[in-house]
Order: sequence, then C-alpha cells, then structure tokens
Amino acid sequence: MPFRIMDKQGFMDKRAKEAGVAVELKEFKGYMDSVQAFAAGQVDACAMTSMEALQPASSGVRTVAVIANDISNGGDGVLVRKGKTIKDLAGQEVYLEQFSVSHYVLARALAKNGMSESDVTIKNIPGDEAGKAFLTDDSVFAAATWNPHLFNAQETGKGVVAFDSTMIKGEIIDLLVVNGKVLDANPKAVDAIVLAWYDAMAMIENPATREQAIGIMAEGAGATPKEFEKMMGGMVLFTDPAKAAAFVTAPELPKTMELIKKFSLDQELITDGAFKVGYGKGAKELLSFD
Repeated sequence: MPFRIMDKQGFMDKRAKEAGVAVELKEFKGYMDSVQAFAAGQVDACAMTSMEALQPASSGVRTVAVIANDISNGGDGVLVRKGKTIKDLAGQEVYLEQFSVSHYVLARALAKNGMSESDVTIKNIPGDEAGKAFLTDDSVFAAATWNPHLFNAQETGKGVVAFDSTMIKGEIIDLLVVNGKVLDANPKAVDAIVLAWYDAMAMIENPATREQAIGIMAEGAGATPKEFEKMMGGMVLFTDPAKAAAFVTAPELPKTMELIKKFSLDQELITDGAFKVGYGKGAKELLSFD
C-alpha cells in the first residue's frame, strides 16, 4: 500500500523526472500473479516476500532485493476454531494459498508442534479468499492467512490465531526485488523507486501527514483507516533506511534464508540444494540482498 502513496502523491513521478527515467507502477489483483509476471520478465520489479523471491531466482532470473519494506510481526498466522490448537489440525483441511508465505507459516507452525504437512490436507485457495472463507463458512476448520482476517476472526468470536509470525520473528520479510539485468542497465530508475519509497515512509512517519497517508493506504486495501492502523500493528515497517540496511546485513538473515530454502526445497519450489543467496553491495548471486 505505500506504493499507492508514491503514486497518488506524485513521489514516483517526481523522483523519476529528477533521474530522467520513466517508471510505471502496476497493481495485480492476485499476489502470486505478480510474482509469476516478474519470473516471466513481464515486469521489471515486484513487491514480494523473501520466500517468493527464491522462486524466480532459482529459475535463473537474477533477483536483487533493493528495499526491505517490512517484517511481519503478527500480521500473518493460522486461524483455527475457538478452543482448538495447532495440534488439533491433525487430519483436518487447512485453507491457504499453496506455495505462498501462508503455506510457509503453516509449515513452521506444524514443525514447532512436532508435526508435518502430511498430518493435514491443504485446500489451495487465494490467501484473501482463505481468510474470508474462514469468517463466512463455519465448516472451514482452519486457514492460514493475514490481517485483517486474523483480527476480524478473533473480534467476531469466529476463531483464534493459534500461531502467528511473532513466533518466527524476522522470517517473513517483504521486499522490493528488481531484475538484475534491469538494475545493471538502468540503475537510476531503481534509485528513483527507492527514493520515492522513502518519501512515502516520511509521509507515514510525519504526524502532520500520517492521517492522510493512512487514508490513502486504507482505501487501496478496502479497509477503514482504523482497520488499516490496526493492520500496521502486525508488521515492523522499515521507515528508516539505516535500520533496513542493518537488518539485511545482520548475521540472522542468512540463517533465516536457510530455513526458507529448506521449505522451498521440501515443496520442490527450488531443486538446487546448493543454491546460494548473496548479501551486500554488488552481490551477484541469483538472489541477493543489495
């Protein structure tokens, strides 16, 4: 949603004009559709999690993370009916978007409870639809999804969050990734996007403009400003570039990426167990954090 601020407030156009480049922001209705468009070379950059970024990279698209947008801090989780726990998922059907970050959250929830994916049946459905199905259909036992579905389920008494991303801190990372060939050929365009992103972050941080920023994002998300403020409580937004840089250069990130790689290998999303991730300025690995 901050990309909507970049668009609506003219930050993207302003920074692109300063750099002498042209940048078009394109919104997809389906999240995984955007990831697949990036993998197919139909878009030059894409907002996705670090887990999804492995997929185009492993298929040979040099994928460079140029912004760490945020980390999930309770904004993703597993919903179950009241009185139930993760252990009660044994033999049950779980609604989620297969191979998405919700799938990863379920896998981590099961692993932390001594279970595996073979203990459940996955019903593949878009992530938003999984949350809506849980709220509207009492026969849905569990769903892996994100906010506002998590807090809506709890507030309406429809269910409880049995596991969420606070229990796997720093593992769900939202990024802006760029095709490495585009970065090499047109670094000024990438600079413009990064600068426009931090213009949006400044608008969110500034008490004088925060309400307007929340309103723009809430409208884009189909939520009220109050609901969107609450959704933002489920994430740590990197409004300070220094903090984002510190996060991607900290020793914890390679350990996290090993966990994500293992999940991706188990799901056959990637097939090369020796796949390497690069860290630091100028890294040339197929997936790198620059």
